[in-house]
Formats: sequence, structure tokens, C-alpha cells
Amino acid sequence: MNNKKSGKCNECNSNDVEHDESLGEIVCNECGIVLEEKMLDTEHPSGQVGEEAHMSATRNDSVGVKDTRRTYIDAKEAYKMGKRNLLRTEQRNNAKRNIRGNEILREIKNITGSSSVGERAIKILEHCYTKNGENDGHGMLPLNQMRYILGEEKDATYIIRVCALATLRVLSDMGKIPFQFWQQDAKRFGIEPNDINRAVGLIKRRLYLLYRAQKSPIDPRSGMKEARKNELYAFEQRLREFVRKNDVVGADELLQWVSDRLKLLEGDEQDCGPMAQENPRMLLAMITICGLEKFKKVKMTKKSIAEEIFLLSIGGVNARLKNKQSSTTKKKIVTDFDNETGVA
Repeated sequence: MNNKKSGKCNECNSNDVEHDESLGEIVCNECGIVLEEKMLDTEHPSGQVGEEAHMSATRNDSVGVKDTRRTYIDAKEAYKMGKRNLLRTEQRNNAKRNIRGNEILREIKNITGSSSVGERAIKILEHCYTKNGENDGHGMLPLNQMRYILGEEKDATYIIRVCALATLRVLSDMGKIPFQFWQQDAKRFGIEPNDINRAVGLIKRRLYLLYRAQKSPIDPRSGMKEARKNELYAFEQRLREFVRKNDVVGADELLQWVSDRLKLLEGDEQDCGPMAQENPRMLLAMITICGLEKFKKVKMTKKSIAEEIFLLSIGGVNARLKNKQSSTTKKKIVTDFDNETGVA
């Protein structure tokens, strides 16, 4: 319903007063006077005003709870826009807990289709997307319309998806969830990868400072080895799926060579290989492209390997192969490294 009873008229003392939500007005039906006008619809995101409008201004910043709503309205910004006549009672009646945190949580569940992944994200959202932590001295929070995206016009949906993908990437990097192909999701939603990179940096920095101060049990550096193994496995399987899907002729030898080279260059739990510090998907991309030159009967293109399978640019992979390591090129290490002699 658009209209509802709302208090008493201060002109004629009539109780026949209605709040027209569609017009943002409170009108007395007895004498016709407009008691309040230009009021914000605090339930609707487009009606919230100010850079802090999406966050709770009060004590309860819970994430993942029922929607007892608490909306914060930036009074200064409302004043500038001529929307001064805000009823405090209306604000209280339309309360919502941690709007931004819960919006991100919903987006995480939508992207992954998993409630359990959402549950694992809650603690990070509580630490990094709550109003209460803004001035606690433990690093910036990626909130307030993602202020790190400076001078760019980004709508609320874009911002929420950046936050969701960044949170998923942090969980994936910690080995808390299955590996996430965040680059693929970023492309699907039209999101700049650097926006996600910046959000990830803010989240990890804040989590680390909180952990160091013994304010949080979450160590963003944990699970790094496990996360690396997960990423290598995920992209190796992506290569195999591409080969099957496209019926690539003669690919069995290539796949075996890639697997053998990966084990040699990556090393094992006891001994690190010569390229164990390389980015996992870049390492696999370099090995696969070198293998393509070795097994010429395999009908694949370097561009498809770099861009479609490993979500990299062919120029970036080629440049990496030309880089020097231990007085030789990475390409020579990939193709010629011998574990017995320890040289390429």
C-alpha cells in the first residue's frame, strides 16, 4: 500500500493524517495541509542519500541475519539535495542491519549457487564491510561506494559484484573454498580485473592487521600452499576439458608432457622446482604453449591456449617466456630443464 495513517495534524489536531509513500508526503485529510514533503523512501536503494547511505550507522552490523532493517541517511547530503524533512521515527521503523554486507552476501550466493560458501564469507564481510570498523586503526574498509575506485562512475550493482568476487577470491586464496575462476566471472559481469585486485588488497591488508592485533582468527596468509595446488589442479583440468570439448586431435601426448613438466618444474612437498614461485596459471600456460611447439600435430592455437583456457593474453605469456631466470630464458627452463643435472 502507498498510503498509511501517520500521526496527528499540527494545524487542526485531526488524526485523519495519511503518509503517501509514492509522493513522499504526509497530508492532513481534514484541512488539506501538507505536513511533510520530499521525504526519502528509506526502503529503496535509489532513495538513500550520501556516500555512507548504504551502511548501518548504529551498533548492530550483523551479516546474514533476518532483515530487521536499519538504514542510515547522510544528513549533510540530504540537506544539499533539499531532502531535510526526514522523520527520525521513519528511519527507525525502516531499520536494516548492514545493508552493504548483506547485499554482498546475497550476490556471493547467487554467483556460486552455494549457501555454504556464503556462510564461509560471513566473517570476512563482518570484518571488512561494517560501519563500526571504519576508524579502528586496522586498515581501510572497502565500503562507502568502494572509495578506492576513484573518479569513476560505477553503479551499486557493479560495486556489490566487485565486493563479492573479491571476497570469493580471498577465500579461494586461503583454500577455504574450491578454486574460483574469478577472471571468468569478472568478464561475464563486465568488471575491470583491477577493481577486484584493489578490493582484494584492501581486504587482505585489513584481515592481516586484525589478525596481528589478535582481533580476528582469520590469517589471510594461511593455506597458501593448498591454494596454489588447487589453482594448478583447476587450470590443468580446464585444459583437459577444453581438449575434450573441442575434440583436439593428438592431444594425449601433449597433456602427458604438460603433466610431467609441471611436476618437474613445480617440485613436490619436500623440494621446490625451478619455477615453483611462478604464478600457477602462467606456469601452466607457458608449459602448454611450449608443448604445442613440440607436438606440432596438435591443432590448437597459442591464442586459444592463453586466452580461452588460462584467461591470459598471448602477449603476456610470450613476454614471460622470454624473461631471464638464472642466466637463461624461462622458455629454455620449461623445455629443457633436467632434474638429474639440475640445469636447463
